[in-house]
Amino acid sequence: MTHKKTDWQQSHRSKQAGSEKPVPISLLEARKWALKELTAAGLDADEASDNIDFLLTGALKVNYGMLRANLTRQMHPWLAKRWPTWIAQLLKGVPAQYVLGQAPFYGREFVVDDRVLIPRPETELLVDWVLTDLKAKGEQAPTILDVGTGSGAIILTLAQELPAARGIGLDISLDALAVAKKNRHQFELANRVGLMHSDIFTAVANQRFDIIVSNPPYIRPDGQEEMDNSVVTFEPDLALYAPNGGKALYERMAHGLEKQLTPGGVAYFEIGYDQGKALTKLFQDQLPTATVTLKQDLAGLDRLIRVQLKK
Repeated sequence: MTHKKTDWQQSHRSKQAGSEKPVPISLLEARKWALKELTAAGLDADEASDNIDFLLTGALKVNYGMLRANLTRQMHPWLAKRWPTWIAQLLKGVPAQYVLGQAPFYGREFVVDDRVLIPRPETELLVDWVLTDLKAKGEQAPTILDVGTGSGAIILTLAQELPAARGIGLDISLDALAVAKKNRHQFELANRVGLMHSDIFTAVANQRFDIIVSNPPYIRPDGQEEMDNSVVTFEPDLALYAPNGGKALYERMAHGLEKQLTPGGVAYFEIGYDQGKALTKLFQDQLPTATVTLKQDLAGLDRLIRVQLKK
């Protein structure tokens, strides 16, 4: 959709003494303008509203209640300058998290861009399962390996929730590791979390860990029809797709688990909703003495697998 070049400028700038100067605009006015632009382009009103509020709360570092209470306040000039550019990106389908450059995960904000996947609520369930099991065991200082770390959301969250834990995040993508390092820096975890370039376990072949956790690529290469267009268009293919119906990375990790885990160690994986039975069989066949447990997400879909080695 094309817009008049002066839409935003005409509404919010005036000429004084021969030069253009910003005209104050309230957050409410800016929100209404953005909603009009997005819905005129055919976006769903509720989704557009959610994306606008995500950008505003993230930029202003306030919660949704605070935003609602302060909508009549003037938008800061730095944000007013960026606002039409941000909305233009939403019009192109860019995820709001990439527009803002951050995404929430487990109560913290992580740096994200199109070099990494956007962290999702399903993956918080993976972190929850690890933490719940460790609490039940009274284990406070485990060694943790995160395979396919991406933004570092999993390993860095576990390190913050477990102040005595130490870990390593691996990724085959140097671009992803650059983002993970930004997040490690902001959370000041360089002394406890290593980040390494690796194809699965190659960089840590001679090390063992108490916990291995992974949210690997698990979408079959022809699975785009089941995905949101924004994911297909903007999120990195390397982090999304895997051969053999999306199961190739699990197959490789299954072969290496016994060597990489300590006796009695545990591996946790996020999986595709339709992979539960096949991956349960894969891990059980590869590790006959292990206990393999399948767990569902909040929608009742298969989403996580735990592989507990025998001591």
